[in-house]
Amino acid sequence: MNVENELIRLTKENDNFRKIIKTQQNTINRLVDYFILGKKPSGISK
Repeated sequence: MNVENELIRLTKENDNFRKIIKTQQNTINRLVDYFILGKKPSGISK
C-alpha cells in the first residue's frame, strides 16, 4: 500500500470518527437538557 493511499484512508477514517463524536456530543447535550435542566429535547414527542 503506498503512502498516499494510506493517508487518504486515514483522512476518511478521521472524518468518520469526527462525525460519530459530534453525534455523541449532541446526544449527551440533549440528555443533559432533558434530565438536568428539565427541557424537552426537540424531536421527541410525548
